[in-house]
Amino acid sequence: MKELLEKLFQGKAGNIFIFGLFLFFCLLLFIIISYRIDITFANKITGIVLTNVLVGRVPALSFAYAVELSHIVAISVNVLIELILVCIIYPLFVLSFNGILKIELLENFFNTIKTKKKKHQKSFDRYGSFGLFLFVFIPFWMTGPIVGAIIGFLIGLKHYTIITVVAFSTFIAISLWGLFLQEIIDFLLAFDSEFIWLVLFVLLSILLIYRFKR
Repeated sequence: MKELLEKLFQGKAGNIFIFGLFLFFCLLLFIIISYRIDITFANKITGIVLTNVLVGRVPALSFAYAVELSHIVAISVNVLIELILVCIIYPLFVLSFNGILKIELLENFFNTIKTKKKKHQKSFDRYGSFGLFLFVFIPFWMTGPIVGAIIGFLIGLKHYTIITVVAFSTFIAISLWGLFLQEIIDFLLAFDSEFIWLVLFVLLSILLIYRFKR
C-alpha cells in the first residue's frame, strides 16, 4: 500500500493528482464555509456539483442559471469541477495503463476511451494538440475533458500539455455554453418559472437514465 501511494504521487502525473486533490479540498472548504454563511447559496453550489458529476456540464449550467446564479459563479464552479475530475481521474488512468493500479469501477470506462481513440486515430495523429482542443470543446457524447485528457496521453502528448489544453478548451466551451444557456433560460423564465423547472427535471431524468444504461 505504501509503495502504491508513493507511485501515485510520483512524477508529473503525481503532481497533477496532487493539484486535483488541492482543488477538491478548496471546493469542499468553500462549500462548507458557504453553508455557515448562506445555506441557500451553498445548496445551489452543491446542486451544480452533483448535476455536473452525474449528467454533465450543460444540465449543470442550466441549473445554475435557473437558480439565478451569476455568470461568474456558474462558469467558475463548472470549470473547477471538471478540472478536479480530470486531475484526479487522468493520473489513475496513467497508473492503470502502466499496470501499476487497477480500479475495476473505471476499467470499462478506460477501455471505452481506448476504443474511441482507435476510431479517431488518424485525426489525432494529424492535428495533435489542436485536435485534442476540438475534441474537448465539442459537446458530444463521450467527448469532454476527462476523455480528451486520456486520449491525449494515448497519442503521446506530454502530461502538462494535456492538462493545459484541456483546461483552456474546457473554460472556452463552458463560457460559450453559459452565454447561450442563460439567454434561453432567461427567455423561458419570463413566461413561467415552473415551466423551466419541469424542462430541467425531464432533461435530467432522460440524461440520468441514458448514462446509467450505458
